[in-house]
Amino acid sequence: MESMDASSPEGLRQCPTRTDGTPVLFAHKVSLGQCQDRQRGLYHKCHACAWNNNIVSKHGAPVLQAKGAALPKLEVG
Repeated sequence: MESMDASSPEGLRQCPTRTDGTPVLFAHKVSLGQCQDRQRGLYHKCHACAWNNNIVSKHGAPVLQAKGAALPKLEVG
């Protein structure tokens, strides 16, 4: 498994990427810069996103999983 970051396929992240691995109803692919802009702008979904800077600093970057596999569950809050 590899860490998914700006060097991931196409350099894009799924926004949001839930920490519990649950699929989201509406997801977008965003660049690293767009992700950081959303966090700075207090985007309403960033608090529970696996790419949130606070979560990444504590648990590391999300790991790219095989299709259908869940992300490890993290406690947020």
